[in-house]
Amino acid sequence: MYTEETRLHPVHSLTRKKQATTYLPASSMAWSEGELSIRDLYGDPYNQPINNQCVTAGNTNAIYYEGLYAALIVGPEKCIRILQPNVPNHDLSTLAVGIFNVCIGNDKEASKLFQQFEANHYDLRSDAIVGLGADLEWRLISFGAPYMNRYGASFKFPDDEVIKSPSCLYGHDYTVDFEGSCKNCRLFWICCNISHIL
Repeated sequence: MYTEETRLHPVHSLTRKKQATTYLPASSMAWSEGELSIRDLYGDPYNQPINNQCVTAGNTNAIYYEGLYAALIVGPEKCIRILQPNVPNHDLSTLAVGIFNVCIGNDKEASKLFQQFEANHYDLRSDAIVGLGADLEWRLISFGAPYMNRYGASFKFPDDEVIKSPSCLYGHDYTVDFEGSCKNCRLFWICCNISHIL
């Protein structure tokens, strides 16, 4: 019989050397290795008092989840302020803040954040960026992302001396999946995908 306890949830583990995905039963997700599922963190309905305690205590994962949830409820502008305490030490938060800045058209700030991400975590052209982008997209979808492309008009990818729009960008045949993209286009397509689901 299929129950909440027997459903398997992906847990992504990224290191600089390799990427692995492990599947764990939902009942084991509660506090294993700092990973929480959305129901464990927010409950059904959203359990604000518990989450406020975790965010106030500085729990990196709680701040990250609260920021992503806020991106869907109040928009990326306010979510950036929520995620700011995690930047630049938390890889997913730093990447998310950079992507949200791209979505709202703040390309100069996005460029600074992507540079911080690259200095502290992974190369922006690496395979790890694909896994982190997929994790960010999956979490937004699990929070109920509206797929409304509300930020398509303000979307502005950085194009400066350090972070450049890929020159090969429109020479490829793409679907919404960025895993097959060339290394020059990965970050751009991740930003596009996140922008489309917000």
